Amino acid sequence: MNATQSILNDLQTYTETLVAEQNIPAASIAVWKDGQLHQAAAGILNLNTGVTATPDAIFQIGSITKVMTTCLVMQLVDEGRIALDTPVKHYLRDFLVADPEATARITVRQLLNHTSGMAGDYFPDDRGHQGNLIARYVDRCNLLPQVHPLGEQYSYSNSAFVVAGRLVEVMRGISWYQAMQDYIFTPLGMHHALADPAEVIRHRAAMGHIRDEGADTWSLSNQPWLALGMAPCGSTPMMSAADLLIFARAHLDKGLNSQGERWLSAEAVAAMQTPEIALPQLSQCFSRQAGLGWAMHSYAEKGIRAMGHGGATKGFYAMTKLLPEHNAAFAILLNGVCPATLRSANDALLHALCGIEIQEPEIDKPSSLSPVHKAIAGHYESFDKIIRVREEGGQL
Repeated sequence: MNATQSILNDLQTYTETLVAEQNIPAASIAVWKDGQLHQAAAGILNLNTGVTATPDAIFQIGSITKVMTTCLVMQLVDEGRIALDTPVKHYLRDFLVADPEATARITVRQLLNHTSGMAGDYFPDDRGHQGNLIARYVDRCNLLPQVHPLGEQYSYSNSAFVVAGRLVEVMRGISWYQAMQDYIFTPLGMHHALADPAEVIRHRAAMGHIRDEGADTWSLSNQPWLALGMAPCGSTPMMSAADLLIFARAHLDKGLNSQGERWLSAEAVAAMQTPEIALPQLSQCFSRQAGLGWAMHSYAEKGIRAMGHGGATKGFYAMTKLLPEHNAAFAILLNGVCPATLRSANDALLHALCGIEIQEPEIDKPSSLSPVHKAIAGHYESFDKIIRVREEGGQL
């Protein structure tokens, strides 16, 4: 039995083993391969209530939402109502960041490919606030400085996708939540998916968990959601792993839903899957690129490309990947913050579906730092973060 058959023939056992060995609250995994859906779930959705995980349970998907917000924008491009290279200010008159030139020149494309330069990690506390919190968030963007000159490089920006979500609201004349329902969930047949937290009560829902400091135990996150005004970049959507794969399959099928109906133009799908920016290489096993919404990996050894996106919120981790050359896709949803578990499942599924082996070569670590590396140590501060780099044991 080959690796693909081994995992797909008993995905439930694999998922149960993953949950047990990694000591995580719960996991839900779905795989689409050669026209067949395989799904499994294991563990506990909420350690306080003991509700068990089932394949139809919904988990937060975090920043995978950015791909969906991109699709909402691309549908407007298909309709001729938005042009990617037109400044955002042309459509969203009250758009404003701290830099006047950036305010006038940031384009729709630059929102979607993370080259706007606007500070991206702005997380206001909007608990208890009323009204349109997405619009309120965009109003607050007038405080955001540029972290690099407009269009000069890639800088991952949550804020940019909130602006993109607000753009959808203004152009559609409906809330972003309603747009997600009307233009993604309903036409694709995603029945275990929501964007509006008010709908959670309709579903078997997971709660996020954080590992207790210094222990191998878990507690519920102190907040069920990140800032609600950040919904278009990923703070609120929840869905089952199988529904996330329905979305992924529409991209494998060049914009057709499961009934063969046109949902997004083939041109828009192709544009989203076209690399726009080369990213620094962090692995010897693959190179990285960014497109519109999607992140991309190219595995030169196998001649394989993958489109995907990860997500992390208050106590949740998620990943989805498309493998077009193998007519395959997978989704992994966890209700515990454990990067190692997500990486382990991602690597196992890549190996099972297309033989990709993520094995970094051993590198001899120097016993002491070079003068160049020593110079990196120090204190770094920007609008949204503080980073301290220190030397310890011959390493940074």
